[in-house]
Amino acid sequence: PPPVKALTAWTALSRGSSTRRRQMPAGAMGAHMASLTRASSLVVNTSPRKVTSAAAALGAARPMPTSPASSASLPSTRGAKTKVRASEASAASPSFTFFTGDIGGTNARMQVWSVAAGVETLVFENTYGTADHPTFESVVRDVYTDSGVTSETAVTAACFAVAGKVDDDRCSMTNLSWVIDGPELQKAFGIASVKVINDFAAVGYGVLALGPEEVVTLNAGAKDTQGPIAVLGPGTGLGEAMLFYNQQGGEYDVIPSEGSHADFAPRGETQRALLAYCEATLDGECEVEQVCCGSGIVRIYDFLKTHRGAEAAPALDPAGVTDAALDGTCDLCREAVDIFLAILGAEAANLALKCLSSGGVYIAGGIPPRLMTIIGSGGVLLDAFLHRQCRFAGVRAAFPLHIILDDKIGLAGAKVFAMRQL
Repeated sequence: PPPVKALTAWTALSRGSSTRRRQMPAGAMGAHMASLTRASSLVVNTSPRKVTSAAAALGAARPMPTSPASSASLPSTRGAKTKVRASEASAASPSFTFFTGDIGGTNARMQVWSVAAGVETLVFENTYGTADHPTFESVVRDVYTDSGVTSETAVTAACFAVAGKVDDDRCSMTNLSWVIDGPELQKAFGIASVKVINDFAAVGYGVLALGPEEVVTLNAGAKDTQGPIAVLGPGTGLGEAMLFYNQQGGEYDVIPSEGSHADFAPRGETQRALLAYCEATLDGECEVEQVCCGSGIVRIYDFLKTHRGAEAAPALDPAGVTDAALDGTCDLCREAVDIFLAILGAEAANLALKCLSSGGVYIAGGIPPRLMTIIGSGGVLLDAFLHRQCRFAGVRAAFPLHIILDDKIGLAGAKVFAMRQL
């Protein structure tokens, strides 16, 4: 059938049978889906707000957790920044209190939320330097102390998004000596449910909480409210994930992906020369991540110095390349950024085609928002995404494409997942 009809037929099939959904490969999807608690629905990222789930009705029946068992032995070390506290939150005990966190190599962003009478309130927010804390437990200890959460306050749930591979709610972080272990945290602090998820899976869940002011839409497409969603984000690396609507649970499940380690597929003479350069300098391979992240921008710039006969151009880091592109002081830097954006647009479309993301394609990460003056209403990124000369141009045009502006999308996703545990 013609491409658009094919997309419509697939969407109808995806809605028609939860049995068909469960017959999808069980590897990453099955393990991840099995861990989800179906207690709440999509939550919108505006505070305060009404909770649209049955969780509030359960508050009175939930027993209060015990006080932190190991609090006496944990050091109170605080390298704290950007502290925010809601003064009205301490006036009454909430029906629920839950913690969220986005844990990277340098900082641990932490939040405390309350849910009372169906209304969510951000009680406390703080960023802790990881260098100032020997363990993640010491960060949690400081959150209890700094937020005023006491042993008399029931912490019902927590979700921590971490930069690293997660197995069974446990992560040994790549760039830290920390081990973040959900079951151990439950025991140590008496929290009823502690979930640990990958940081880019959290970005996927965060998409479900985005408000219209937190995105820039480059292609409106034809959105299906229950269609698959593709998410990717260039930063230090390139993260990718997909979301599929679970008919039985009535909510989206995030399926992590390692698609960024697939081969780079160049378009045009310059990108083909870039591939050859990368293969010559990267032991014969070139993953798409290696030309579509912060270090990838530098790699493209270094390639162009050779390719354009500009070897005398200065060595630059990612910020140096993007700064010079943005202020118009370096044509070579601007070309490097344009190639980067074209590769990003092409990869966004490749991911969209693989999951038929009629629910939308969302580009996250720290780099795209910084380049919005170059991206404008779409530019080379949108041209590469639509690829109007290709056979499936009609299908591509139907995929909504958005740039995420919210730099706390990981925290928002951890909140969505924590709310599912209530």
